[in-house]
Amino acid sequence: MKEARTLKVRNYVAYGLGDLYGGGSFFLISTFSMYFLVSVVGLNPILAGLIPGLGKIWDSISDPLMGYLSDTNNSKRGRRRVFFLIGIIPIAVSFTLLWVPIGSSNQVAQFLYYFFAYLFFYSCSTMVLIPYSALSAEMTTNFTERNKLTGTRMIFSMGSTLLGGLVAQPLVQAFPTQTQGHLVMGAIFGLFFAIPYLFVYLGTWELPFVHAEKQKKPSVFKNFASLLKNRSFKVHMLMYICAYAAMDVLMAWFKFYVIDYLQKPGFVTIGLGTLLITQMIALPVYVRIGNKKGHAKAYRIGLAIWALAIFCMIFQRPQGNALLLVINCFFIGLGMSAAVVIPFQLLPFVADVDELITGQKRAGTYAGAMTLVRKLIQGALVLPLLGLLLTLIGYKTQA
Repeated sequence: MKEARTLKVRNYVAYGLGDLYGGGSFFLISTFSMYFLVSVVGLNPILAGLIPGLGKIWDSISDPLMGYLSDTNNSKRGRRRVFFLIGIIPIAVSFTLLWVPIGSSNQVAQFLYYFFAYLFFYSCSTMVLIPYSALSAEMTTNFTERNKLTGTRMIFSMGSTLLGGLVAQPLVQAFPTQTQGHLVMGAIFGLFFAIPYLFVYLGTWELPFVHAEKQKKPSVFKNFASLLKNRSFKVHMLMYICAYAAMDVLMAWFKFYVIDYLQKPGFVTIGLGTLLITQMIALPVYVRIGNKKGHAKAYRIGLAIWALAIFCMIFQRPQGNALLLVINCFFIGLGMSAAVVIPFQLLPFVADVDELITGQKRAGTYAGAMTLVRKLIQGALVLPLLGLLLTLIGYKTQA
């Protein structure tokens, strides 16, 4: 047996680099994709909302399957880490394809292209992010070190999200047409998300693991269904999906809200930047509160601030003072920060509870379940409903 290794700064940084992809890519999709598909491509809002929803049908299979695969993988390059090497090129290609203009005004052709593009993207993200989410439980068993790994991951995630919020829109506007701008933006960010996984692979490790050869492995379905016996998992999932569904709604509507309702298109970058900078700065604060006072207290503080700030958005008007909107975005970011970090801090400990119950190490299965539920809520419920609502209120595409 190998001795436990000491986590150094470079290891925390290497681990954190992996969520440049998870944080940045899903932020750009949540914030830009609906507007791109509806207002730039010209796709019917209902069809635009259905694309990620239908893509989640595949995710409902691939997420738990990937968690199971990474739990039972015997690669010499690591149960989890080998997928980082495999995924580098697919990450770059799949994200770029989301923003390619297909040169057709036919709604069926548009729908089919972007549906398969999103299917490919989500397959690639599942292949990499499920093993990545399970890795913190494999690197150390120390409570504080795990919290620091999660905190570091969230800092990089929010840094990538912030970069997307500050750079993506100006990058799109730097080109003669929005179609050109979105394509270049997609290609640049695709490379930005892919390349760091080489350093993630080199700077991380997995604790020694011995497979129980005599124990019969359960089927994928039974393995996944058995998670419901863990009450901690059910509570964890409830807090996670509620918070992230609310974030999905906010991000998907933000550009429509600012550009079409408040009539302040120049405020998109300022508003997102304020929200995301505040969110990133607050991350270590919530990590510290979680370590000192418990995760529950940190989570409640953040949600209270977030709820109050969202309520205040009701009073914003097109002729209102932009400074008040900046302040509003500041407090939204301050509260949302807790909802971003706390569920991921809790994941390794939920897996530990399962190990006490079953005697098995199934962090990958739990990471797969967590990602599955989040994607199903976002794709099968939130985005389709937003597309339907845009149609019901008579939103007119600008393409």
